[in-house]
Amino acid sequence: MKAAVLYEFGAPLVVEEIETDPPRRGEVLVRFAASGVCHSDLHTILGIHKAPLPTIPGHEGAGVVEAVGDDVKHVRPGDHVVVTWLPYCGSCRFCISGRPYLCDNLAWSDAGTMADGGIRFHRGNTRIHHNTASTFAEYAVVPAQTVIPVDPQLSLVNLALLGCAVMTGVGAVLTTAKVQPGESVAVVGCGGVGLNVIQGAAIAGAAPIIAIDVVQAKLELARTFGATHLIDASRQSVLEAVQDLSGGGVQYAFEALGRPATIETAIGITGKGGTTVLVGMAPPEARIAINPLLLTVQERSIKGCWYGSCRPQSDFSMLIDLYKAGKLQLDPLISATCPLEEINTAFARMERGEVARTVIVYK
Repeated sequence: MKAAVLYEFGAPLVVEEIETDPPRRGEVLVRFAASGVCHSDLHTILGIHKAPLPTIPGHEGAGVVEAVGDDVKHVRPGDHVVVTWLPYCGSCRFCISGRPYLCDNLAWSDAGTMADGGIRFHRGNTRIHHNTASTFAEYAVVPAQTVIPVDPQLSLVNLALLGCAVMTGVGAVLTTAKVQPGESVAVVGCGGVGLNVIQGAAIAGAAPIIAIDVVQAKLELARTFGATHLIDASRQSVLEAVQDLSGGGVQYAFEALGRPATIETAIGITGKGGTTVLVGMAPPEARIAINPLLLTVQERSIKGCWYGSCRPQSDFSMLIDLYKAGKLQLDPLISATCPLEEINTAFARMERGEVARTVIVYK
């Protein structure tokens, strides 16, 4: 099979032929139909978030079950599936309390292996590490609990985006923040995740919904997903504009870029009693300045959001139901499609801010 392999941080991905072993107990072999190209993968490629090398990145995919290992009952070969990139053990304190996205027992995943410590990818005698779902490959062996069956009538190219951008963005609003109808929302950063925060706010009935970015094309796309007001941060004061639109600051400000400057902006536009939700992935060494007295006297809060507080067994079904009902948009998120061989070009276009989401489509 073909895969895009990262051998060196900061270097281009190498598209080459590799092999994969069959799935073992509790594992599933998926033949991917499509994979989104996400900014978090760029962080891995650049070495901002380290991973064992060599590795196959990619974590936003959908495809068809090719084979299953022992004890896998919920899917079988031929089933169409979405793959969630974050596994969970099902038995730790967080899994038992309904927060599998905070699972305590994922050291094996961080090490780039499967749960038994083994690796299924290799090129000759060279072992190639797993990287979450490793969707930048035609096939991947993944933990069974990360495979979610879906309606075979739906487009796998569109559904691939559910695996990260949509779940993270919509989940940040509906599950992490629990935004209520009529509450005010601002979103800093209108890339793939930010646009889904915006449409999550629209689904929740928030008003106003303020989109903030420096790229006019992304702001116009934000309107498509439900933004009621657009702010070009390169041309006007974000703080003044948000205060004017919201009467002193929004009840929920979502930061979707992971940059210290934009995180501080999101905190600054949060109003009294409001919450700043950090959705973007900041570099490990990033630090921000905050005024703790304002947090106290205005009862503001800052909340982290990891993968939209995803509960896979219920939340993916929710998103698919919203999609079928016409309340969740997937098609407009896809700016371009390309084959795996053009993956490095797709990342270059992302870095230049030319696309919301590029999707790798496999033959």
